[in-house]
This record gives sequence, C-alpha cells and structure tokens, in this order.
Amino acid sequence: MKVSHTIIAVVILALLGGVFYYLEQQPEPLSEEELARQDVFSFDAEQVEEFTMEAQGEQPVTVRRAGAAEAPAPAAAGGWEIVAPAEIAPDNDEIGTFLSEIPNLQGTAVEGGGFELAEYGLDSPQKTFRFQLRDGQTVALSLGDENITGSSKYGKLDSSSDVFLIETAGAAFLDKTLFDLRDKRAIPVAVDQARQIEVEFQESTQADRLVLTKQQDGNWHLTEPAVRTDFGSSNYFVTTLSGAVMSAVEEEAPGAVGRYGLDQPAVRLTVQLPDGSSTNLRIGDQAGAESAYYAQNSVWPQVFRINQFTRDQLNQQLDNYRNRYLFDFQTSNTRRIEILWSEGEMRLDKHGEEWFRAGTPEQIVETAKVETFLNGVHALRVQQYTTDRAGQLAQYGLNDPWMRVTVTYGEDNQEETVVFARHDNRFYAARDGEPSVYEMSAEEPDNLEPKVRDLTI
Repeated sequence: MKVSHTIIAVVILALLGGVFYYLEQQPEPLSEEELARQDVFSFDAEQVEEFTMEAQGEQPVTVRRAGAAEAPAPAAAGGWEIVAPAEIAPDNDEIGTFLSEIPNLQGTAVEGGGFELAEYGLDSPQKTFRFQLRDGQTVALSLGDENITGSSKYGKLDSSSDVFLIETAGAAFLDKTLFDLRDKRAIPVAVDQARQIEVEFQESTQADRLVLTKQQDGNWHLTEPAVRTDFGSSNYFVTTLSGAVMSAVEEEAPGAVGRYGLDQPAVRLTVQLPDGSSTNLRIGDQAGAESAYYAQNSVWPQVFRINQFTRDQLNQQLDNYRNRYLFDFQTSNTRRIEILWSEGEMRLDKHGEEWFRAGTPEQIVETAKVETFLNGVHALRVQQYTTDRAGQLAQYGLNDPWMRVTVTYGEDNQEETVVFARHDNRFYAARDGEPSVYEMSAEEPDNLEPKVRDLTI
C-alpha cells in the first residue's frame, strides 16, 4: 500500500511540474491598456513615395522620393528630395529614420462616438502628416491637443471618425521639423576626399593665409607657409571641418549679406576637390549676444549659424598647426648619435641591443644612459617660433652653435640634425637645412649637459 501511495504521489508531482513548466513558458498576458493599443498606420516605410508636414504657423514641408514624380518604380534606397520649400537639400539619413519610425506608431482609441473635434483640438490641428503611398493612396494623420496629464496627444486619421491618444514620450519623431530633415553640413562636400584646404583670415597676428595639403599617407601638411606640421592638429582641423553643422538657419534666401559680416568674412575656408572644383565656407559676425556666428557656404543660398566651438576650431592661427617637437625620430629605432659641443665630440653606435662609443677601441656605454639622453632630446619642445625667414641663424648665435646633435634612425638610416645656441640669455635651436629658428626654455642647457657628460663615463 505504501509503495502504491508513493508511486501515485510521484506521478502527481510530475504532472504538476509539467503544468508549472508549461505555464512558465507562456507569454505574460497583455494588460487592458496594451490590448487597447493599435497600430495607427497599416503601411511600411518602403511604400511611401511622398509626405508632407503641416504645422501651425509654419510653411508646409514636402519630401518626395527622388524620381517618384517621373516613374512609378521606387527610387534608389535613401534617395529623397525636399520639393517644398525649394532649394533645400535633404538629409537622407534623417528622413529614412523618420519614415522607419512612423509605421510603429500606436494609439489608444478614445471611447465614445459623435466626437466634437474642437474638444480635442482637431478642428484646427497643431500638426498634420500626409503620406502619399506607391499605390496612389493618401493617408493623413492630424494631431491636436495634449490630454490632461500632458503625456499624450489626440490624433485622428482622415479616413476615420475615431479619435485616439498617442503617447508623446515614445514618439519624438512626430516633432520633426524642416530643420531636422535638411542637410545641416556647414560645407556640404566630401571634405575627407579633398586634396587641399585654404584658410584666409581677415585679422591675423601670424599669417593671413594658410594652406593645408593632403599627403599620400593621409596626413595634412602645412604647405603655405611651408613649416613643420603637427599632424594631430591639422588632421583634427579637417575632421572638425567635415563634421561642422548648422546650429540654426538665419535666413533662407538672403539678399545682401553685409549685415551678417559675410561680405568681408573674418574667416574664409576653401576646399579643393580632386576633380578641380572648389567650395568655400565664410564665417562672419557673432550672432548677437549668443555663442554663435553667422556663416554661408558657396553651395546653398542660406545664411546659417555655427556654434562657438566650431568657429574657434576653424579660426586657429598658424602656431596651433606647427610641430612643437624638435625631433621626429623614435627612440626605439635609433641607430647612431653624434654630438659636437664645447667639450668635444663623440659618436655612439648601436650594435644589436648594446651601445658603443666610437674610438680605438670602442667602449660599451650603459644603455640606460643612452636612453636617458635620447628621451631628453626627443622630449624637447618649442616655446616660441622666433622666425621662419632664411638667413637669420647668425642673429641668434646658431652659426656657431653651443651643441650639435645628429640622430640616425630607421631602416633607411634617416638623419636629423639640430643645432643649439645660448644667446643673450636665451636658448635657441634650429633644424639643419631649415630656416626656422625656435626659442626653447632657458633651463634646457642645464638639463642637457649632465646627460651628455654621462655618456663619456
């Protein structure tokens, strides 16, 4: 008997376990509110050939799939045009995102019938969307007042007398404006494909004109004036120019632009493209008390605003693009060091992993001492760009230098030579074969001398 009872109990437990497992696998039942929600639209983004946004107090905006007016077949993916207002370029990505979100819109029907549209602000809608579909059907959605909690808006389709509520928290795309859907690039060309960029300044203490030229390795080099370039700064400048966008449109079709300071712009940037064409961006006056500036490009007629950060990045002076390091070599691939100074001269050669001082016989030098010297000269930074005029070395004592350092490095045995001079209680440096004279910290000789002496011990 006891065995039978045990078997029955086990069977019952197994059955209960199966029922429990089955119930656990079932989806949670929808709440009444979720059951009441329904899709507002029955079309998908690919079916839309044209749509219009109408908002109170604003000019209607009409966007059409490129080529839709000429042929019934859909245009290439992502191809759109803003047909009203005229002369406004579209942002295909923004338009595509907007249309991909529209079919997911859901609403909750307002119970009752015989609605007075004025009660919901639908007699004079705040906003209306009209969608022209590929099959010729037109679907329109009107949006009226908010509900009492401010969490939703009343809406209505033109094909139905029903009124429903749309939660605005999850439908920010319904607030899109012309500005959201337009191309907002300050200079609407492929800047990353450019070959040269010219920057002109109306007022400058360093240079009236800078020219940056793209090298084969992808870096942007200062070619006018032809000075050593900080590629981090020059490349970041081009990145900033590529990403520069309007913060607002000031005037769509301006006449004279003198009132914006664009007839004699403070900064003018000209981008030369591989096909020989060029595009420019002009930056004018500050926009009132705001941290923004008026701008205009040569592609579109609009006067727009750019923010303070963008303007400052595009208005940098020559020194910001110059290389502040005297040497380019990497300490890890240095093969030879030659030093000529007031106490003599020496040459150090690297054989394998060890350093030797030239002589008869060669003498091994502690690697740590060599690395300390190399790190010291490699870290030298320019404090002032004294002159770039040729023939000025003697004026700074560099024709009779206090020290001369030559570094040979790399598999191709590249060479760099820098001369140093103490002159009028200042410390100057110049790279061999280049006209520029740099002023260094006056304390650097006291840092270099002990490092050189250590190499002789």
